[in-house]
Amino acid sequence: MRNLAISIVLSVFLSACAGNNSSLSNDTLTNNGDGTIFSEKFQLQWQKSISKRFNNKEDAEEYVKSLSLGGHNDWRIPTKAESHNLFFSMDFGNANAKDLQMKMDGSMWIVLGNGQIQAGAWDAGETCCIVRTFKKDSKGGVRAVRP
Repeated sequence: MRNLAISIVLSVFLSACAGNNSSLSNDTLTNNGDGTIFSEKFQLQWQKSISKRFNNKEDAEEYVKSLSLGGHNDWRIPTKAESHNLFFSMDFGNANAKDLQMKMDGSMWIVLGNGQIQAGAWDAGETCCIVRTFKKDSKGGVRAVRP
């Protein structure tokens, strides 16, 4: 009876993890071959490579304002949610960083919910699900997004 109870609890826990991941995992990421990646689910175009590291947000903002890539010049710093979704799509989606030839580690600039710009990195947690936590930093690169 005890083993049955443990099996049920474990099954519910693992099902919850799989269910939480499935909402973002069906994103399709496509390498456009022009230095950009397209997210089908979120209709966002991402800069494939991370820029050099910037020591302050002003330099990061200036970088995206002057960026011309993939025939577009309307690039911006991604929001925290957009950045998280990209990592989640890479963790659970149809492609991985190696397939798309994308470097996914390192500190990057993002726009927080309050509009402030902050550098930081997404750390993967140690659970049955990959849980990413944003760790603040004082400098980072930019992976620009549009629109």
